[in-house]
Amino acid sequence: MKKILLILFLLSIGFSTTVFAKEWKGKGERIEFSSMPAMTIKDFLEGNKPNREITIWGTLNFPANAADKNVPVVVILHGGGGISEIEEHWINVFNTMGLATFMVDSNSARKKCKKDNNFKKAFPFCNAINRGMNRVIDGYGALELLSKHPRIDPKRIGCLGISLGARGCLYLNVKRFQKMWGTPGMEFAASVPMYPPCNVIFKEDDEITNTAIRIHVGEKDTYFPVDSCINYVVRLKAKGKDVDIKVYSNTHHGFEKKIAGKQIIKTQGHNDGRCYYEENTSLPLTEMAPDDVAIITQIGFNEWYASATEKDKKKLFKRLKMRHKFGWRIPQIWHDRSCISKSNTLAYNKKSSAEAKKLVSKFFNSTLKQ
Repeated sequence: MKKILLILFLLSIGFSTTVFAKEWKGKGERIEFSSMPAMTIKDFLEGNKPNREITIWGTLNFPANAADKNVPVVVILHGGGGISEIEEHWINVFNTMGLATFMVDSNSARKKCKKDNNFKKAFPFCNAINRGMNRVIDGYGALELLSKHPRIDPKRIGCLGISLGARGCLYLNVKRFQKMWGTPGMEFAASVPMYPPCNVIFKEDDEITNTAIRIHVGEKDTYFPVDSCINYVVRLKAKGKDVDIKVYSNTHHGFEKKIAGKQIIKTQGHNDGRCYYEENTSLPLTEMAPDDVAIITQIGFNEWYASATEKDKKKLFKRLKMRHKFGWRIPQIWHDRSCISKSNTLAYNKKSSAEAKKLVSKFFNSTLKQ
């Protein structure tokens, strides 16, 4: 029965199974800092701070023969499954080129979403509840921590994020989020989101800091749509921001390194990464549970709702009430499920990996080492 409920849960949130790493035990200095427990994306977007904080940690590594002060550093935010060979690859790249690294562990302290912060039940997959927005807060915490470190140059702190962690590196530059969750006056010098989910349009998400941003994504990425990131870059450039995107031809998600020694990994399970959403504060609350946390809907939902038949509306809200009954705190509502994919691909691409290493190294050389 539990297995059936879990499958229903995964299908209801559009969750795609992935490779989950064990708690990382890499070398370096483990440093703890405060962050927020897993929260709903609704609480995140509304700035509703939980009544408690949690302690998470990161691992700091300095390059060989590093100076005693003013060392530039890259904060690394991992993918949804945890720290893997991909994150370790970037640690080695940056340490070799003379940059310190701070590998944040966002998962271990949040192994299960416990019965607090509007969660009626514990969940095995906290990422599905907040869509990775906790990584934004973790990024701010790491920035504040490292800015006070005696060996780190506070003006030369960059961010690199992988997949769900890339959402953190991308959206922590949004001024609205920085005001709610960050430290005033503190900004990253540079940001590199590697194949981030850009498929949600948040309010004021084109009002960002002056941080230089370079997005990298594979043309054949089945987890998150390439065009959504291209569209976001177009909007940011229209605001005069220093942002660009590199699309790698014939390249899938997670292309930098083999995972568990495998060239290609096929994952099964419904994934809504190719659905397009927007933050929506005009939901039909009278037909939803009073404490429902949905706040993002498929683009065009309000127009669909205005013309939908009562039968279609009833079908939609029956599904919402079912997941609410089980205590599942799911932020999104979709009225057209044709965008949901049933399988996805992780694939190492030697050529694209080498090119990404070259481009990212050049970018951080110009932004953090000059």
